[in-house]
Amino acid sequence: MYSNSLNWLWEDFNSPNLVEEIEDDYLDSTNYSHSDTSSQSSYNVDCSLLIGNEKTEEETSDEHFDDINDDVSEILPEILPESYTKTSNIEKLILFCAQNFIEQFKVKYPDRRQLVLIPQNEGGVQKCVCTTIKPSRLVYSDLIELTSYSRFVAKHITYFKLEDPLALPNKIVSPATTLKTQTANCFELAILLVSFLIGCGYNAFVVYGYATEIVCNNDLGKIKIDLPKELFDEQESESENIEDIVDDPYAIEPMIDLRNEFVDFLMNEEKNKTAVNDEIQEFEFYDWTDPLFGKRVHAWVMVIPLETENDKNVSEIPYFIEPSTGERKEISDENYTGIEVVWNNTNYWVNLQSLEGGCTQYNFTLSNTTYWEHFLPDKPQSVRKGTLGLKHNENETIKNLEMPNSWVTVIQVPMNKYLMLYPNGKKIVRYMNAIKEFYADYSMPNGLVKRTTFYTKPGYLNKIFVREIYKNRIDKIMCTDTNYAVEETLGTETIEYFRPGRDDYLKKHKFYGDCDDIETRRLVTFYKLRLDSMADIKINEDSFIITYNDRSDLLFWNLCVFYRTMNDKTQDINIKRKPKCVVEKYLRNESKHKDLDIATITFDIEGNNIYVQYQYGEGQITQSSRLFKKPTYSSVSDEKFNPKSVTEDIVYPYMGHLKTHEAYIMLQEMIESEKKALINVLNLENYIIQILETRSQERSELKLKVKSLDWDRNHWIRKLLQDKKDKKHKLTTKESNASYIRDKIIQYFRQHTKNQFIRFKHLFETKKLELQSLTKSLQTIDAELRDRNLIRCSALKTELNILTLKLKRYKESRIKRYNNLATCINSNPDYKKLTPLKLFV
Repeated sequence: MYSNSLNWLWEDFNSPNLVEEIEDDYLDSTNYSHSDTSSQSSYNVDCSLLIGNEKTEEETSDEHFDDINDDVSEILPEILPESYTKTSNIEKLILFCAQNFIEQFKVKYPDRRQLVLIPQNEGGVQKCVCTTIKPSRLVYSDLIELTSYSRFVAKHITYFKLEDPLALPNKIVSPATTLKTQTANCFELAILLVSFLIGCGYNAFVVYGYATEIVCNNDLGKIKIDLPKELFDEQESESENIEDIVDDPYAIEPMIDLRNEFVDFLMNEEKNKTAVNDEIQEFEFYDWTDPLFGKRVHAWVMVIPLETENDKNVSEIPYFIEPSTGERKEISDENYTGIEVVWNNTNYWVNLQSLEGGCTQYNFTLSNTTYWEHFLPDKPQSVRKGTLGLKHNENETIKNLEMPNSWVTVIQVPMNKYLMLYPNGKKIVRYMNAIKEFYADYSMPNGLVKRTTFYTKPGYLNKIFVREIYKNRIDKIMCTDTNYAVEETLGTETIEYFRPGRDDYLKKHKFYGDCDDIETRRLVTFYKLRLDSMADIKINEDSFIITYNDRSDLLFWNLCVFYRTMNDKTQDINIKRKPKCVVEKYLRNESKHKDLDIATITFDIEGNNIYVQYQYGEGQITQSSRLFKKPTYSSVSDEKFNPKSVTEDIVYPYMGHLKTHEAYIMLQEMIESEKKALINVLNLENYIIQILETRSQERSELKLKVKSLDWDRNHWIRKLLQDKKDKKHKLTTKESNASYIRDKIIQYFRQHTKNQFIRFKHLFETKKLELQSLTKSLQTIDAELRDRNLIRCSALKTELNILTLKLKRYKESRIKRYNNLATCINSNPDYKKLTPLKLFV
């Protein structure tokens, strides 16, 4: 199909009566599409016979899920936004053009599949599939690029395969609804991921095509995964040590490989036969032949890299992303067999190339109309003269019909759902030989976020290996490997891996069987931050082997052998064992002569002697040595030293033997060294017991660490801040109340003082007027009344004198009374936090 084949569409678009005809044509085309959908194409009839009528439990559950969705969809239109249930004028125009595009495509290519261009949404309304894409970005800092968004979509959404593997879905819901329900088919999942990728600036497209059964059904049960390796590979460290030893001129050359090449050949051949038999069993257990190969409908994501100003060397080779797993796939992946259509939020392209032969044959230049038929024009088209009788200028061009904005609401994920990561905080993935369990952070009490269990037999029988990954543990453990495929005599092999930051600098703890028994075979590895430079401890039933790195005394290896104890399972872990032999090995000290530089010291407590070996000389195959026989307790008090207690074997002929006093001094030094070695062994055993007790307590009391900035989970910090805020509010309220009460006290004092002064003054004026009136009446009244008035006048005069003294005293003492009140208020604890009252002088 060439671009000229759709010129009639744009001629109709120029018609002035187009707007009036849109609704009638749209209704007719909708009815036609429904009838066409109900009667499946002949292409699907033959294929449907291959599926069969028997339904598995998984298909029954899928049908139940679809029934629930149908019930929900009847309620959804009542609460959906208006854009979900109605179409705007520009959307009606796009739907009209899309229907004409589909009809023209059917006429031109009758054998091709139906185009998924205008499916129904969750509101039962037809929408252009391009407008279902909503370019968006989430607010979380962890989601910044393609990989993070791909993994998030694969983890956050539960994938359901299409009800009919040969037919398109009846409806495609919006990305916002997909995030709310956390369930989606391949089309909805691809649209959601493309919405995020376009929002991040990627040139992403939704691809509708065909894929294999494994991809379409997301059936990982046909894929076999390998056993994981140890996190801290011992082989790397051993190879590094070997290189260091080779550089050492005093190092012993590695032993010659004496294995027979023919025997190795036979052993490898036997291994290959075993591997072939395993593959044959897998092939027989799972039938890889699929009668619907190349016909199963699927949708995925394609990214075509674009050249940018900052990076002009970007590869132009497109690649795929499988949204159900979040994995990147190359276009050469054989699981993707063909492409029908690609689209994004701006246009829709139909593949005109062959659908057979895989995706590597395709030319992905979407602007090339020889290979791709676009729905909307990419460039403006000149309006021809005389089209439908309309008059236009020769240079006049018509504006392109552009894809309308998305009708989808804002795509967002609530914080609580984002933190849960998986639906309900848990997801299980089944492979051929393993089961992977994923958990959200803090959803499990022990901090488990991932568990992988491996099996050897079909039906997930005969468990052989379990790897558990943890996060946010206070004990800093990050992974635990449990291996059940070991010798029965050793028991289960368990390896614990720790993050840096522990007080004991523990890095790896490997043990067999009982984790709390000190005699259990185990290997304890430390980080390089220890002050004693201890690298690891190998513990067997009756011995310790300690390795050191970069010690100042050049000690690099230490062995302690204990006397065997009775096999008592009720034995206390704190019971100390008696050392039998202690061996210490040292590196070469270039500042000393080789016959004076100790290489190995063996403290034989059982044989009551000390054996010292010195470093190898250049070109020598033997080394000097001295054997010291320690004196018995009966001869300790003897003042004489027996020179025969020291046996010397000196290789260098010019190096003389020790003199008697030198041998005596050296024997005393060796005895002191033995005492220190025994003390170190005792301390080391106590330290190992302490580690085992700490690990036992940590296993029984599982605690998780919450970051101080994690406001949603850190309830303690949140409560602390809230208590601090409440306390501050309480203090503020108390201060405001205290200030209000103090102001009331001062106001009452001032008002009371003023009222008292006014009352005295008013009484003084009243008495004064009464005295004046009585004085005037003395001249007009008789003698008897005058005497009474004189007595009354004398009393009034006395009262006036008293009032005068009171007023004078009150005026003089008011400042003192105020200062006393202010001092009392300032000294009160309830008012100490307020600004103190000023005193008058």
